[in-house]
Amino acid sequence: MRPFIFVLHKYLGLFIGLYFIVITLTGALLILLENPIDNFLDYPVVHVHAEPKKQPLMKMLQTVEIAYPHGAIRHILKSCERGCTYDFTIRRGADDHIDVLVDPYTARIVKASLWSTTPVGFMYSFHANLFAGDTGSRVNAFVSLVAILLAITGLYLWPGWRKLRNAFAIKWDATVWRWNFDVHKIVGFTCALFFIYIVITGIATVLINEPEISPPQVTKTRALHPRLDLDNLVAIADRALPGRITMIYPPATSTAPLRIRKVVPGDPDPYGWSYVSVNPSSGALIEKEDTTKWPLLWRVYTYFYPLHIGSVGGYPLRFLYVILALAPLILYTTGFLMWLDRLRRDEQIVLARASS
Repeated sequence: MRPFIFVLHKYLGLFIGLYFIVITLTGALLILLENPIDNFLDYPVVHVHAEPKKQPLMKMLQTVEIAYPHGAIRHILKSCERGCTYDFTIRRGADDHIDVLVDPYTARIVKASLWSTTPVGFMYSFHANLFAGDTGSRVNAFVSLVAILLAITGLYLWPGWRKLRNAFAIKWDATVWRWNFDVHKIVGFTCALFFIYIVITGIATVLINEPEISPPQVTKTRALHPRLDLDNLVAIADRALPGRITMIYPPATSTAPLRIRKVVPGDPDPYGWSYVSVNPSSGALIEKEDTTKWPLLWRVYTYFYPLHIGSVGGYPLRFLYVILALAPLILYTTGFLMWLDRLRRDEQIVLARASS
């Protein structure tokens, strides 16, 4: 089986290696570009002068409504507790949105940007779905499965299974082919399990349907006329479940529910999957979802995304991700150089036989 697996590994690396390099490098850039605050939330934020008191949410929302009268508020993202803008997200087509950053102390718009044109938005759209929406996500998942096969065949071919003593040694005074081979075997074995884990967590976030927690589609922001004040509704919802609010979904009408998303203690996701819905007219609790009460399968699922982006380990894990993202480039370069060297030697053998 070894000759067949060697050929399979060689051509898998040759044809999907460049793709894997681009995917890992864009992932590393996303880690570097995302805001390193509040568990590395990936929406834009601007730091502002902190005042003793914040303006009401309703006033901030009205400011955004006036500036974007035909927009549809998707949700409100809370940044850090003090000195940060709030992100009012407005829908723009099926897969895009505008981030309107509002100073919570003055209720003035500080900045607005189209998500797909920002460095993080552009990189994320390519990394997650190849600029092709759900179809691109599925293509990514399929190629990632092939990448797992590439890693497994590489582990099978690792020479350390036969002689562990030389498995991590580099013969610096040997031929160029041997030097590339030694670097390839060490980097490949060291990083193989990491890439299998990264690929599996990435595929899981695409193929496993997450629990439905999104509120009804918002069609008109000016339809928001709750009988209770928006800030009071958020406070009521916040008291119903312990944890930190990450998103606020305003009600579309006076009868549609207000919903907040929270990170409860024990939830590893930087945004959290727990949520609370309240009646905008009476403030009565409609629905409460606590991820710590989910079945084991869904609680395991909540770890996939934070593990994939490295948010559970803080700076050390994220910096390790960035360093390891260079491994596919090293593996492809050393593998390609070995392949070229083998072609050169085969050509020399053919020429020698022809001349004799």
